Amino acid sequence: MNTRFDIAALAASAYQGLYAVSETLAQSSLGAGFKHLIDLRVSQINDCHFCQNLHREWGVRDGVSAARLEAVATWPTAPEFTAAERAAFAWAETLTRQQEANVEALLADLRSHWSEQAIAELTMIVAVINAWNRVGISAYAH
Repeated sequence: MNTRFDIAALAASAYQGLYAVSETLAQSSLGAGFKHLIDLRVSQINDCHFCQNLHREWGVRDGVSAARLEAVATWPTAPEFTAAERAAFAWAETLTRQQEANVEALLADLRSHWSEQAIAELTMIVAVINAWNRVGISAYAH
């Protein structure tokens, strides 16, 4: 990994705060493996190669199958994912692409599969990986 600048040292307090939020979310009710799949999909959308590689590696470490990791880019039609997982991917994509038009319908679908706590955690997971993608794109060359 080539570093353009040492953001962890130069903005240490903010970096550590973002890291602390990430550590909290790693314990979410969605599970570490599925969190990595969400992180991977958002990183694909944002074209953050650093984060894509990291979440593939961490996904494998946390027991995510190669088939599920490969299927993330084609989640709407991939048989590897449940209806609940597809609802979560749709939510993550909508928030990442900042598309408000279908939020109510997506939220209704999420609620048919996930608890309010899980939806709140998912929303924070998406927000945080979007922040990390900006850090990865700016500070780390691939």
